[in-house]
Amino acid sequence: MQVETPVAPARSVSVSVSIKPNDSRCRYWAKIIRSGDPLPIPSLVNGGNDIPGDYLRRGDEELFVGDLLIEGEANHHRRERGWSYWVSYVDKDGSLLHFASSFTVPKAAAKQQGLAPELLAGSGDVAGAVRVGHALRLGLTL
Repeated sequence: MQVETPVAPARSVSVSVSIKPNDSRCRYWAKIIRSGDPLPIPSLVNGGNDIPGDYLRRGDEELFVGDLLIEGEANHHRRERGWSYWVSYVDKDGSLLHFASSFTVPKAAAKQQGLAPELLAGSGDVAGAVRVGHALRLGLTL
């Protein structure tokens, strides 16, 4: 099940981003969800495969207003285990907003601003990244 959130159709503003891991020794993935593409319900998201779209190759990409970039990278095994996640979003004024895991602060802000209960449910950082995407597309301040 997916939920469509409204996004302004303006695509004239773009921001260049580099698709690459912070540490080339670690596993990494990235996906762009274009402004017109629906996002899944966060409670149905367990990993990158549950996010629509193709995995990106390393290199440069263009993000347009309303586009989301979700990235995941394994933490280096000698320092800490687990994964880190990032969400980047191009706001209507063309600025690039960044959010990093854990997404508990954005979730609390979205809840306070009235994000729908079905978009608040779901655990884990990838579900949290999708939740942030919904909140941003709805114009909430995180």
